[in-house]
Amino acid sequence: MKPNILYTIIKSLSAKLSLWVVLFVSILFAATFSLMFYYARQAVHDESLGKAEDILDKFEIVVGQKLHEIEVITRQTHWWVEQNLNDTLEIGKYTQQILANEPTIIGIATAFVPGTFPDRGEKDYMIYYHRKKGKIVRSEQFAHDSYLHQQWYEEPMTRDKNMWTEPREDYRTDDEPIITYAMPIHKDGKVVGVYGVDISIYWLTKIVHEQRPLPNVTGSLMTHSGAFVIHPDTSLLRPRAMFKLMEMYPEEKYSLTAYRMMNGLSGTEQLSLNGTPRVLAYKPFEDTKWEITVACPEDEIMGNYNTMIPLMFAVVLLALVAIVVFCSVFIHRELHPLRALEKSARLIKNGHYDVPIKTSNRQDEVGVLTNSFITMQQSIRQHLDEIDHKNLMLVEQNWQLTEAQKHKTEADRVKMIFLQNMTDQMDEPVNEISRLVTEVRQHHQEMTHEQIVELANQVDAHTFTVTQLLGKLLEVATKKQEEEGEA
Repeated sequence: MKPNILYTIIKSLSAKLSLWVVLFVSILFAATFSLMFYYARQAVHDESLGKAEDILDKFEIVVGQKLHEIEVITRQTHWWVEQNLNDTLEIGKYTQQILANEPTIIGIATAFVPGTFPDRGEKDYMIYYHRKKGKIVRSEQFAHDSYLHQQWYEEPMTRDKNMWTEPREDYRTDDEPIITYAMPIHKDGKVVGVYGVDISIYWLTKIVHEQRPLPNVTGSLMTHSGAFVIHPDTSLLRPRAMFKLMEMYPEEKYSLTAYRMMNGLSGTEQLSLNGTPRVLAYKPFEDTKWEITVACPEDEIMGNYNTMIPLMFAVVLLALVAIVVFCSVFIHRELHPLRALEKSARLIKNGHYDVPIKTSNRQDEVGVLTNSFITMQQSIRQHLDEIDHKNLMLVEQNWQLTEAQKHKTEADRVKMIFLQNMTDQMDEPVNEISRLVTEVRQHHQEMTHEQIVELANQVDAHTFTVTQLLGKLLEVATKKQEEEGEA
């Protein structure tokens, strides 16, 4: 039959003490580590958000570097175009040379205000070269419409300001969506046209994501109208793509984050994108109306936190096991004298009062208890010896009393016989006195003086006899009372 563990624990003081110590330490550990874990989690959480913001800054540098390269090329070539406005043929040749030497550029357009060249009248005039199936070709129109009402031309003309255009559905070159960096062309202090350099946002997305800070980090660049300039999913490189994402993630938290981004705000959020928990960091991109964003997997930027949880549980578990082992061994050793006392107490309970118990040299409560138990055992033994001695004396006295009782009983029997004999001896004189008295009473008138005297003498004689017998009875009674008083 297997031993009952619960019964063993209930019967074992060391086991119960160990369990209570472990329970207390477990509660203490739970409270301490919970507090530490809470503050550590807050610290790691803040660190992870800071790390996401650092990654966002690095991603912004990468994106800015690529866009600045295009801006620098545009400014350098724009200067040459402004210096050679009167020679449109040279502008065309120069544009072709740029496209041949800069494979990152997909198209260049130089559009003029109608009437800029008198020989062309009021017609709109644009020098536009772009790539088409690996070749550099010229087109008279862009996006099958007049450039006069297109964003890349109209806004720089109106504002007299350099700018990046937003992606549009019909802004495509060589069947790739593009964005344009446009600069107004000045002549004699007036804006006479717009010079625009086109780049593919497919290419821009690819180049930027090849240089992202971490391999699993994804980044995007979005305009405030919801169009993506950079996004790892190229199907979203189109106008109002953010609203398509909001349809995919209809929860309020996603919509609120999307509107914050389109309003040009900064922040960090923890979201689940495509089933993967991510930390999303976003902020406005430089001086543009764009918003740059990075999505970092939580298991990467919060790696320390994720490894801290199993490590903490392992440390707590090992600490509890060590405490259990230490408490079991230490308490078992410390309570060894108590177990010896418990065994001795059971033997004493069964009548073995001479069980040898070793004197303890310890100065603590266990040592005091052991020595006190030994003193108590010796005192009990001494009292038991005295009780045994008194029991022997009582047995002897009882025997003596029994013998005395027998003698007394025999004496009482003899006395009763004696008293009975005395009483029988008194019957005859008493009866004789009664008879004489009766005779005197009945015949005193007939009797002579001599007869009456004779009868009186006889009564006196019998009375003397009775008096002697009564005296002996009184003597016996007095002696009996004295003996009973002495007893």
